[in-house]
Amino acid sequence: MQHLQDTFGRKFPYIRLSITDVCNFKCGYCLPNGYQKDKSDNRTFLAAEEIERLAKGLSELGVCKIRLTGGEPTVRKDFFDIVKIIKSNSGIKKTVITTNGYRLDQIANQIVDSGLDGINISIDSLNRETFKKITGHDRLPEILKGIEKLQQFNFKNIKINAVLLKGINDSEKDFNEWSNFIKNNEIDFRYIELMQTGDGL
Repeated sequence: MQHLQDTFGRKFPYIRLSITDVCNFKCGYCLPNGYQKDKSDNRTFLAAEEIERLAKGLSELGVCKIRLTGGEPTVRKDFFDIVKIIKSNSGIKKTVITTNGYRLDQIANQIVDSGLDGINISIDSLNRETFKKITGHDRLPEILKGIEKLQQFNFKNIKINAVLLKGINDSEKDFNEWSNFIKNNEIDFRYIELMQTGDGL
């Protein structure tokens, strides 16, 4: 079998696949003004059938895990069709997503039924006002409710990512809130370092 590898001979069994650049949040470190489509850009996103062919090709090159990302992958109306295609037809062994958790409380059952193997949820603060300040949306209660629903469905592989922002979500109180949340929910958690690009905070 051929393997997907770079010029240094490093093999890639795991691929991140962005299926959209659209996002419904306005995180200050990423899209402070929200998603704005360039009207002069006529490119389209990969269709589900194209993603199926790509996943099959990646599988033949030794890739066994695909992470669906964006933007926000769940804004695609055919998101769960894409998951189903990858899970059933491509040969990829594990399919996971990274999401901002928008509408998670509404789609938790679909996530479980789709056969997804894992979910990474971006939550930068457990303080409702801080969360709203960072993302531009007051959605923290719904996201936490969605996590609760996933756990009720016995969905195991739940991870939370938080971007550490100086002076915003890095107080001792913030750390203690996360510590208690992790202990009470048995969820994997990691802080992500902010990478300055000149566009955000």
